[in-house]
Formats: sequence, structure tokens, C-alpha cells
Amino acid sequence: MDVLFQPPIDRILAGILLSIAGLFFSLCIRRFVFAYRRTGDLSSAQWFVRAIRCLIIALTAAAWSAGFFWNQSWLLIIGLIILCQELYEGAILGAALRTGRKIEKGETLL
Repeated sequence: MDVLFQPPIDRILAGILLSIAGLFFSLCIRRFVFAYRRTGDLSSAQWFVRAIRCLIIALTAAAWSAGFFWNQSWLLIIGLIILCQELYEGAILGAALRTGRKIEKGETLL
């Protein structure tokens, strides 16, 4: 793993991860705006959860980018733990929202 922290690989990885963070942050903003415009609609909450997922991915990619830039491996581990925990919570919340939407429409759950 030390080879990833050697120049120029560390700077290349930091740049790639920073661009991924920017991409997901812009996607996050678009989804927050979309959710805000659909206020009162049943799908607004689902779009809000999707926006939070994109925000978590963007923040994790930014933390990993900083970890490669400053040669700090602990930032990679913290980012991975936060990413896994938040995506798990988001998946559970998304599943609950989808089930609730099906119930409101009168569809069968099986």
C-alpha cells in the first residue's frame, strides 16, 4: 500500500478523487434542488435521500483525496468506515420509503 503514497501516483490519485468528489457534489446539489421543487410529492423524500448519498460519496472522495495528498493513510480508513455506515443507513431508509410509497398507492408488498 505504500506504493500508492509515492510521488507521482499519490498526486494523480488525489486529483482523480478530487474530480470524483466535485462530480458527486454537483450531482448532490442537483438532487437537492429537484427534491425541493417536488415538495409535497411522495417522491420528494426519495430524491432527498439520493442527494444525501451523493453528498456522502463526495465527502468521502474528498477525504481520500486529502489522504493521498498529505500522505495520511488514516484518512482512507475513516472515509471507508463513514462511507459504509452512511450508505447502509441510506439503503435502509430508501427501502422504507419505497415500501411506504407502495403502501400509499395500494400495491401489494409481495
